[in-house]
Amino acid sequence: MKRAVILHGTDGTPTGLPWQGWLQRRLGQAGYEVFFPQLPECHTPDLSAYDTFLRQSGWDFSDNIVIGHSSGATTLLHLLASDWFPKIKAAVLVGTFLNERLLKEVKWYEPGQFDALFIETITPEKIKQGAKAFYFVHGDDDPYCDYAEAKQLCREVDGTFITIPGGGHISTSPKFEKLTQLTEVLRRDGLL
Repeated sequence: MKRAVILHGTDGTPTGLPWQGWLQRRLGQAGYEVFFPQLPECHTPDLSAYDTFLRQSGWDFSDNIVIGHSSGATTLLHLLASDWFPKIKAAVLVGTFLNERLLKEVKWYEPGQFDALFIETITPEKIKQGAKAFYFVHGDDDPYCDYAEAKQLCREVDGTFITIPGGGHISTSPKFEKLTQLTEVLRRDGLL
C-alpha cells in the first residue's frame, strides 16, 4: 500500500486550503492511503506536542510521501531529523518556514507564537538522510517565508525547487485550488 501524509500549517485544518484537499484526492486516485490529521493547538505550533501526537497516531510513516505547508513544513524538517522517524519516499515542503524574521511586521503575528516551533537548529546533513527525494514549492513573493533561504536549503539537500511566480504563501488565493505544478513533477518522477 502506498501512503502519504499532509501536515497543515498554523491555524490550518484538513479542510482549510483547497489545494490540500485537491492534493489529498489526487493522491487517493493514484492509489495512496492518505493521513491528513488535525494537528493539536496549531495556532501556536509546538514541535514536542506534534511529535507526541504523530508518534501516537498509529500511522506507519515508512516510505511515505510527506507534504508539509508552512509550519507543517517546519514540522516535517523536525521529523526528518528525529531518531524515531523512519526514512520516507519523498519530502514535499510548501512555503518552507525556516524562521520568524519576515513576520515581525505582519498584523496577525503574536510575539512568541512560534517559540515552540523553532526549538532546534535544522541541519541539512541530518534531514537529507531522512528522505529519498526532496521537493520545495515556494512562491517567489512569499511574504512570510524567505524564498532565497528555501532555495538554499533545497540546494543543500539536493532537492527539486518549484517556483510559483506570484504565489505568495500558497494559501487561500482562488488560483491555488490545485497545485498542478507539484503533481506534474511527482508524476514525472514516478511518484504519482
